[in-house]
Formats: sequence, structure tokens, C-alpha cells
Amino acid sequence: MFMRRSLFIAIAGVAAVLAACKGGKSDAGESFPADFNALPDTARVAYVMKNTTPDSVARFICRAALGQVKGAGIESLGVATSYAYEKYSGNDLDSFGDEYDNFVSSLPLADRMRMYVMAGVEDPQGLGLQLGLEYMQSVRENNLSVDDVKRELKAFKQACGNDSNTYKRFIIGFRTVLEADSGRDMPKAIYDNFINYE
Repeated sequence: MFMRRSLFIAIAGVAAVLAACKGGKSDAGESFPADFNALPDTARVAYVMKNTTPDSVARFICRAALGQVKGAGIESLGVATSYAYEKYSGNDLDSFGDEYDNFVSSLPLADRMRMYVMAGVEDPQGLGLQLGLEYMQSVRENNLSVDDVKRELKAFKQACGNDSNTYKRFIIGFRTVLEADSGRDMPKAIYDNFINYE
């Protein structure tokens, strides 16, 4: 819960701005100003907050931080998220936070790792382990098949690049949950295919 809230604080602003802009436009249908990318992150987030809903701002921040919004980027996920977190209150803050958490949780494993790294809220030594411990929840919630998981693990390993320790720690965390949850609500095929996965 602490890590989730910390991640929310660090990334909330970025996620909000991202959602507001789909394909370079806000939910309100407005194009970004010509000088949008010349603005600091806080001004970009403020613009999107003014022109769309808190849940859209959360998605915008996340997608922009990942480079998925044409014509709009976020340089510092922490700055953008903190700005939105400080400006929202009440139901708007709840909407922003919930959508931010949901959006990050729904990301493919490699993108989720990038978000955690950009947010700077996870100890680099513990990042792989944390992702591994959380991953079974994604498998369950998204009804991932064995092939889906294999694709995500392959992409994650590539995203880790030369950082083999993060990948190894991820596998340790994932196996820990597989062993702990064996015989519960886990598909047998998932357990059988990944309990000894390298």
C-alpha cells in the first residue's frame, strides 16, 4: 500500500495529463498549443487539467511519460505527478489517483517497469522483486494465457537489457507467488509453465 501510494504521488500528475490527450488532442477535442513541448511539465499538466477530467489527466501523464502521445511529452514523471496531486482535492483527487493506479497496473510488464523507474519510488535493488511479486495479480485480472505471459516475460527481459539482476529478481518474486498460491485460484497451466521458468 505504501509503495502504491508513493507511486501514485510520483506519477499521478503524469498519468492525468496523458489521459487528456489522445493522439495529440485533449478529450475536449482541442489540439495542443504550438509551443506545448516548450512548456515545463507543470504547465503541460496545468493545461490538460484545465481542459479535461482528472481521470483523463492521469492517463495523459502516464502515456506522455512513456512517449505515447504525439506532440506531448513529459520530462519528469515525478514533477508532473506531484503537480497534479497537489492541485487536486476531494473526488477529483480520488478519480485521478484511482485511474493512475489502474492505468499503471494495466500496463505491459516492461512499461510498468519503466514507469516505476521514472517515478523513482522503488529501490533499484528491489524493483525486479516487487514487479515479480505483483505480476501474478496482473495474470489473474487480465486472464493472461501461457502464451501471453511468455510474450510479456520476453519483452520484459529485453527491456531489462544488460540489467540481468532485475530480471533474475523478478523471476524470484514471480516464483514466490506461484509457490504460495499453488492450488488456489491459479490456472494449473500457468503454474506448470512458469514455476521453473528462466
